[in-house]
Amino acid sequence: MNKKHRRIIVNNDYGNIFQARPPITTRDILDAVDKMLPPAAPGSQVDALFLMIDADFSGSVIGPELTRLYDHPMVDPCIESLQKMKAEGKDPWGMVLARAKEKGLDFFASVRMNDTHYKDGVFHPWVDQFYYDNLHNRVSQSGAMDGSRNLTEFDYRKSAVREHCLAMIRGVVENYDVDGVELDMTRNCRFFPGENREECAPVMTEFVRQVREVLDAAAAKRTPGSPGSPGTPGTPGKGGKPRSPAQRIELAVTIPCSLYRARLEGLDVPAWVRLGYIDLLCLSTPFEVDTERDVADTVLKVPGVAVYAGCDRNFQYPGRPFPKEAYRAMACNYLRQGATGTYIYNVMHWTMRLENPTEAMQVHGGGSLEVHDASLMSEVGELKTLEGLDKLYLVSHGPATPDKPNATLPVTVPALGEVTIRVSIGDDIAAAAKAGTIERIWVQAVSPDCADYNNYTLKLNGIDLARQYAYTPYATKPPHRLIFPEPENKMPPTPVENVRRHPARAIDLHMGVNYVTIKSWKAAMTVSDVEIAIVYKKK
Repeated sequence: MNKKHRRIIVNNDYGNIFQARPPITTRDILDAVDKMLPPAAPGSQVDALFLMIDADFSGSVIGPELTRLYDHPMVDPCIESLQKMKAEGKDPWGMVLARAKEKGLDFFASVRMNDTHYKDGVFHPWVDQFYYDNLHNRVSQSGAMDGSRNLTEFDYRKSAVREHCLAMIRGVVENYDVDGVELDMTRNCRFFPGENREECAPVMTEFVRQVREVLDAAAAKRTPGSPGSPGTPGTPGKGGKPRSPAQRIELAVTIPCSLYRARLEGLDVPAWVRLGYIDLLCLSTPFEVDTERDVADTVLKVPGVAVYAGCDRNFQYPGRPFPKEAYRAMACNYLRQGATGTYIYNVMHWTMRLENPTEAMQVHGGGSLEVHDASLMSEVGELKTLEGLDKLYLVSHGPATPDKPNATLPVTVPALGEVTIRVSIGDDIAAAAKAGTIERIWVQAVSPDCADYNNYTLKLNGIDLARQYAYTPYATKPPHRLIFPEPENKMPPTPVENVRRHPARAIDLHMGVNYVTIKSWKAAMTVSDVEIAIVYKKK
């Protein structure tokens, strides 16, 4: 199988191109590519763009005239801007593709397998006719009954659903010169109804086989002299150049969280690998940042397939913008575990025009404003560019899940008890310590309901950080809640009395799995955040 080394894959949700104050210009379309590359991003390591398809190839929205129902002072102008460009005879999706190919990027058409966006709105203009014609083919007949998107996903046991998705894929690969197709399983993470969804795995495996068949057939038509070739041998679709014989159209699959979690949803990824259906596996997260993927285990279970790992959006629950030091830490951790490269999903501030934002974006941010840091695109794709850069390892928030059964944040530490949190570190601490490049290692915990430092202690891999120094047995309050400046963070301030921060020795932290233990000496308490920062000496 092809295991091409792509350093950074950026997934762009396409609609964000139009989330700017109208009128949308050709420059805005091209910026979806140009903002990721020099000179906007010097030294960029972005090698591939996965762009969500424009599913409205046939103009099948249920009623463009219904846009007026969504026309209010805080409206997202995406729909109107997109329709206007198409009315002018432009193909914005194809324009992005052509620009990407011109700049030397690999380009994949991203197909969201079960996106529920806008399905909580009645007759929303971006929900196509197929949805309303197939309400009976959803995973539940009660979908959207509570005014939310819950259970509005399609049931992939139904042939009409599978054929609809195959038709979209066929339309893309036969009309555009894409390098590959992405099946985005994180939008959303449900494909079958009820419990025991894992029993439906053969249905999805057969569907993936059919996708592979569609891609191979399209590749054959592109190959000079092959049966079924278009009039001019080797003639590509839009946005491309003639290809060499036997050029495989790659298939990428992006799954939520882990192989185990995917299997519970009926996605038997290792089987797809053994059968030769897929070329890339991307590990991402649905809607929020979560940085605790077991990449090493995944690499062992999908031999011959390039594995990419990253995160969705740029917010960590409960709304903290993900700082650049945390992006570095995530990428370093995953690359060290064996990831081929870094996968960044829907981090819209890398590609959006923010100089003249809409009113809605100014108020709500759209997950984008004030978070742009183009330098990340020259850092997070390779270990060598991450060495010596400050990192912030954040333990993810959220409830325990089948693939994360250990303690998650926030966590309650019982009176006179303790809780241990697992943290995976990508930095080669021993090598950095030997080279003398580490300035400081910090271990920090935040407790919203305990400001008494004598009530608890922190341990790093069994070492009590409060008792390793003869003259400073207990922690003192830090100067600020944040270890590194986070100018984009607008969350309410945390009293420094609720923040416990300890320096740690390089000998007590190591590359790989580490453990932070919170031990209560007295009363029960809550811990909302656990962080490890590695500060390097400035060159």
